[in-house]
Amino acid sequence: MIQIKNLGLELAQKEIFTGFSLEVQNGEKIGIVGGEGAGKSSLLDIIAGRLIQTSGEVEISGEVVTVTGNISADFSELRMAEMSAIDKLKRTLRGLNDAKIILQLDEPTKNLDAAGIEWLIDFLRERPQLTTVIVSSDRYFLNSTCKRIIRLGNIQAAPISLDCTPAPAGTAVVEVNSLRKIYRGESLFKHVGFTIRQGQKVALVGRNELGRSKLLKALFNAWTNHDVNGGIERGTIKFAEGLSVAYMPRVYSSAAAKIELDNLQKSRANLLLLDAPTSCLDLPTIEELERALKSFNGTIIFSEDDRFFIEAIASRVIDVTPNGTVDRISGYEDFLANETVKQQIQEKYSF
Repeated sequence: MIQIKNLGLELAQKEIFTGFSLEVQNGEKIGIVGGEGAGKSSLLDIIAGRLIQTSGEVEISGEVVTVTGNISADFSELRMAEMSAIDKLKRTLRGLNDAKIILQLDEPTKNLDAAGIEWLIDFLRERPQLTTVIVSSDRYFLNSTCKRIIRLGNIQAAPISLDCTPAPAGTAVVEVNSLRKIYRGESLFKHVGFTIRQGQKVALVGRNELGRSKLLKALFNAWTNHDVNGGIERGTIKFAEGLSVAYMPRVYSSAAAKIELDNLQKSRANLLLLDAPTSCLDLPTIEELERALKSFNGTIIFSEDDRFFIEAIASRVIDVTPNGTVDRISGYEDFLANETVKQQIQEKYSF
């Protein structure tokens, strides 16, 4: 059980909390969201006893276990580099005494694919005695696991507007034929071919995260350098005339994400290539970006794992497997539920 009364916290002469109160019952699962600097990490640290509040009362019943999305525990019998993100998480959560601990999850879905997120959702649902505090910007995950979601701080985000002059409706914006990429002796992808038309918003999804990133980079290289295959081993990439392309690479800090979003806004492009655009953003900024991309009247190709974000934006979904693509014009939830899609994905990943 957690009882916090009139919490006050000041760090570096900045007031983080004042008069904040929270009660979490045994077995309850709550979500914590907020903008950068709202105090999410500080609250977890106070609950865990790693940070002492300036004022107020904090009473914790149980041992606090904190797990982050970047697990760095040392498992002696296996090298961490050889374990997937979900395997690391499963191993970390093994053997917990549900009734005697408070589990804190800090952005636990950041490195998980859709299957890994579903495993974690099931893990929490099957443990009614496990008290859990979750800091996350993944709305699908929070809505699936938490009865209460608490917003900290003033929920603000810089306005994002992505005006452009699109090509005529129905125009083939990008044509890709038989692309192949070998990386360190293994096939990241092959037999990749598709035609993207003006106004489509295409999500690249699936387990092959590196393959998705390399595909987006190849598309940008092909446009930038007038290179028919984007610098990869095989295949051709063709763009429509008069196209303006902007590329947002995967970043690893909120500061870098803000710079890339600013560059994206200034580009006034009509084709956006976005690699994991939500990975380092807080929830208010994700929501603002989502609104901007939904109203954007150009074309978007983006790689992403945030299920809520994909469903809100994508009109077409492509799983870029090592052995070709599974491609469907639909929303993400329909894509995941479609039995034919499931069978095709299984065949291509086990090929």
